[in-house]
Parts: sequence; structure tokens; C-alpha cells
Amino acid sequence: MSFDSKWLEDFLILNETRNFSKAAQLRHITQPAFGRHIKALEAAVGQQLVDRSSQPIRFTPAGKQFRSLAQSLLKQLNQGLDQINGIDQPILDPLRIASPHSLSSPTLIELMDIAESPQSLTYSVDILRVDLAVKSLANGECDFLFAFDILSLLQPPYQNLFLGGGDFLLVTKADDVGLPMYQLGEESVPYLRYSSESYSARLISSAQMQQPTFNCHPVFESSVCQLHKEMALRGKGVAWLPDCLIKDELRSGKLVPITPAVYRIPYQVRLYRNRARLSVEAEQFWRTLQDKTNDGWGIVDAFYTA
Repeated sequence: MSFDSKWLEDFLILNETRNFSKAAQLRHITQPAFGRHIKALEAAVGQQLVDRSSQPIRFTPAGKQFRSLAQSLLKQLNQGLDQINGIDQPILDPLRIASPHSLSSPTLIELMDIAESPQSLTYSVDILRVDLAVKSLANGECDFLFAFDILSLLQPPYQNLFLGGGDFLLVTKADDVGLPMYQLGEESVPYLRYSSESYSARLISSAQMQQPTFNCHPVFESSVCQLHKEMALRGKGVAWLPDCLIKDELRSGKLVPITPAVYRIPYQVRLYRNRARLSVEAEQFWRTLQDKTNDGWGIVDAFYTA
């Protein structure tokens, strides 16, 4: 494959603008010339990358996959040029991981620790809403997405590793004798609610259709699981929390599940990537975890198995 590296820059700008005219303006060339560059790149790659039949334009599966490759090629080229020009200090090229708040700590930190062996790796972590994290992966802004089951990512051009599963549990602070501070019944209990745009809110809303309703009144709203955890520990109300986030509090009895046989919502955790080749370090990270999962290992296990 032979092509001008500037075509890669053209392609990435087109990914951002989704419009040939705007992309050409940003590249300071005419639109016909810009269009010829993209066609030449497609000819060099041997695949149609752009679906020109819609506005804004769309990218073919090959085009979506090629974005990550184009970014990687330009990064390697720029790093090589820096070295040639005498920039000999170490270049930080971290593994880029996106994750929702609910899995960011401690689960993600444990995952990075396990995957480092036998090499030391550097990381850049973005904690995002699930929809924004999916967009980050699709746009090639991260190497990996550590998240719950996401239907759109369970098919090409994406790959995933199943890393275990658990349950969202309805929990409350324990009282002085270790019983739930709030009991479900006729009296309304204070409820720590997830904001409607969050993944947790959608998951809980869907599952509650199959569960008994309980009398409650919202007193707090946020998309961040960690805030719900802190509020529950302060006795501010009942909250749905993933067991991977509160295992220490469940073991110590600081938080108590409310009727876990009934109020539990299963989840699965996966590591997602685009199947386009990543950096050497990122591929090693993937292979290390792949070998572990093939042996039956998982980073997340359900706290309650009954």
C-alpha cells in the first residue's frame, strides 16, 4: 500500500466534520482536490472507506476500522520524526482506556494492575458517561472501553473480552445492630436516583418492570455511582449500586442489601476494542487479558451467588 501521509490527515479531518466541503476548508485546499485525496487513499487501501450517499456522510465498516489505523500510523510517523530531530527524551504513549464511573474504581485499577505483568505500562483514563465512552471508542479516541454489556459493540468491527459479572443491589446503611437502616413497606423511603441519561438509570428502569415496586421518594439524583455510594453510607437513602463497587462495605456490614433475592439486577462486564491493530503495548495488554480469560479468569464476580 503506497500513499501520501497527508491523505491520512485528510481522512481524519473528514471523520471529524462528516462533510467534504468543511473538511476541505480546514485543510486549505479545494473540495475537488480534497475529494481526489480521499479517493486515492481508498484506492491505496483497496476498500471503500466513505459512504457518500448520505448527508452528513457515513463511513463504511472498513472506514470505521481504518480510522484507528490512520491515527496510529500518524502517531508513529510523528514520533519517528521527533527522534530524528534529536528529541531523545522518553515519549509518553499511554494505553487509552475509557470507562463509566461505576467501574472506574477500584475495578479498573485492579484490571490495570493485573494486565501489567510482566511489563510496566502507562495509562490515560477517561471516566465518561457510557454513551460518550462508546463514542470515544468509535472515534478512535481510546484504545479500550471497559464497560457493561453494550449491544452495539458486541458485533464487528469491535471485539470484546468477557471479564465477569455481578449484580446491582438495592442497599442501605446498616443500623446499630447491623440491620437495614431503611425497610421497604408502607412508609415511603428516601431514594437515591440516577439521572435519566445514565446507563444505570436505563438498566434499573428496564429491570424494575419485572420486580415488585416499593414505596419511595427521590431525595438525590446523579449519574455517578460513587456519589450514590457515599450518600448511602451517610444514611441518606436507599440506592442501587453494583456489587463490584461496594464489596468491602458489604463484607464489613457498613452497607446492607435489601432483600437481595428479589432486588438484584444482573450485569456483565467486558473490555471492548476496535479490531484494527493497536500499538505494540496495547496489543500486549489485550493478549495478556485474553490468555487469562481463556483460563477462566475474571476481574468481576457476583457477591451474592444464592
